[in-house]
Amino acid sequence: ALDPGLSADKRAAVSARCDGVPFYIEQVVAGISQTGVPETLYEPLFARLRASPKVVPVVEAAAVIGRQIDLGLLCSVVDLSDDEIDHVIDELEDALVLEPWGTGNWRFRHELLREVAVELAPPSVRRGLHAKVAEVLSGGAGGEPDWGLIAGHYERAHRFDQAAAAYQQASNDARRRGALAEAATYLTRGLAQLDRATPGPDHDRRETALRMERGFLTSAAEGYQSRDAAADFERCLQLSDNLRDDELFATLIALGNYYQVRADLRRAAPVIESLRRGLEGQQWARPKIDILFGTMAYLRGDLNAATSALEAATAVVAAADQHKVDAEWFRVSEPISSGCLHLALVALVRGDLTRAEAELARSARLAEGFGFPEGPYMRAYTRSMETWLRVEAGHLDRAAVVAADMIKEGERHGFDMWRLVGAIWQAAVGGLAALGDDDLDPTVLGAHIATITALLDTLRTSEVIIYTTVYDGVIGRLLIAAGQPEAARERLDTALALAQDTGMCFYDAELLRLRAHTHHDPAARQSDITAALELARRQGATLFELRAALDDFELRGDPASAGVADAADRIPADNAWPELGRARVVLSERSQSASSDPA
Repeated sequence: ALDPGLSADKRAAVSARCDGVPFYIEQVVAGISQTGVPETLYEPLFARLRASPKVVPVVEAAAVIGRQIDLGLLCSVVDLSDDEIDHVIDELEDALVLEPWGTGNWRFRHELLREVAVELAPPSVRRGLHAKVAEVLSGGAGGEPDWGLIAGHYERAHRFDQAAAAYQQASNDARRRGALAEAATYLTRGLAQLDRATPGPDHDRRETALRMERGFLTSAAEGYQSRDAAADFERCLQLSDNLRDDELFATLIALGNYYQVRADLRRAAPVIESLRRGLEGQQWARPKIDILFGTMAYLRGDLNAATSALEAATAVVAAADQHKVDAEWFRVSEPISSGCLHLALVALVRGDLTRAEAELARSARLAEGFGFPEGPYMRAYTRSMETWLRVEAGHLDRAAVVAADMIKEGERHGFDMWRLVGAIWQAAVGGLAALGDDDLDPTVLGAHIATITALLDTLRTSEVIIYTTVYDGVIGRLLIAAGQPEAARERLDTALALAQDTGMCFYDAELLRLRAHTHHDPAARQSDITAALELARRQGATLFELRAALDDFELRGDPASAGVADAADRIPADNAWPELGRARVVLSERSQSASSDPA
């Protein structure tokens, strides 16, 4: 070897440039630290390019096109007739500069020859040739446009705005192929071009479009918590002075959704409120904004407001104008499917299992019609919520299947967050299933608790907070069953403090009910049960109210039976909740006892 210390990448680069010619290899390796063609090779290679005057414009254009030369593209770029170009190509073939390549096309015999040919043209001429090549390729010459290649030509032509637009097109193509990282990389390259472009309103609109799309892709890959996505969305808001109203609305919708799914409800609220105030003249955005508002209301535990907003949005969204900025909106929680998903969650805590199942199925059907990554992402989201539904309903076998599907979806599409969420649900289902064992093994239960806790800590460390109090509830249940009431109380207190801090109080009634089971003192237990009952009634969380009422009946007996009956009456009778069965047994026994009482 001429240089044993040469890295594998550098050896590959030398091989590609020299095509196995020993003399070329020797000279290139000797000048490996130099830029361009080594001086010892330049003159002999340049001599082979000297021919008739018409050779120069043809070989300059060919070198700009690349090592392989599409003849049709070459003819479109060079201002010569086809016959003249054919004659020049014959000359270059005789001079051992070009050789046939494929059907009717040509290529430089050596990459070094192309490098010399590129330097024939002055920089201004070279930029003009790159611009011509990009324009011809973008018109479909040679088949479907390769937007990454086109963007590279515009970049070397110093047409920075057009390069950014082409990189955006390349990103769209990559996204449709499922290449998430490649799509984001193209957007980053596009933004780098805009750094060199002329400032102005058009520049700001293009930057906003690229940043919103990159923020969406980053969130899809990294999860809600991505700081990079937040930086992109917040930069869009900074650019809002130079945006049209439509684009400003799209930016605010993206930010509202971003803050919301991170359970940053205090930052989401003013953004959503400003959108609601500015709706006049922006009716295309009403369904999207209603869904944002409805979701926030749900997370706060205001189920009546959530239902009104979500039902209004999903009822009219099918007929709504599909506005041109839809493509720029943060589509991770695409509005229609997301609206159905959250209606399912409202139905869940209200005890309407049948409707919850129907809304989740509707959300999944809608997601099937989305492209990548919206569709796979939304399917994973829906599976996460279905797992929760199955856990609450006691359908643990089905929950395990859905969680496994979620993990597969995350692995298939590179959604790290959904792989982690799926793993948490798997561990949670495993732990809850262990509670049904005839001979409960504390070691097995402890392993499940440790796994869920570690995975949940990882999720929260990465700042994914939304819905995580549900996992705290599972851990609390398992710790209580393991005979560790103090540890369970500490975990539930942590969850309630998080809910207080974020405003995400949708699960507080259940957390309070579970905490009641950690108290040995009957008064303390009664206090938490009463608080859970009152909160569930205020929120309209009928399922949680029924659970608390049953616990109250166990503690106080007959005086609490009216609360059980009242909550049970507000749950659809055909729903297969275990708690509804328990309530019927309690009420039946009380009725039988009353009828047999001689008094």
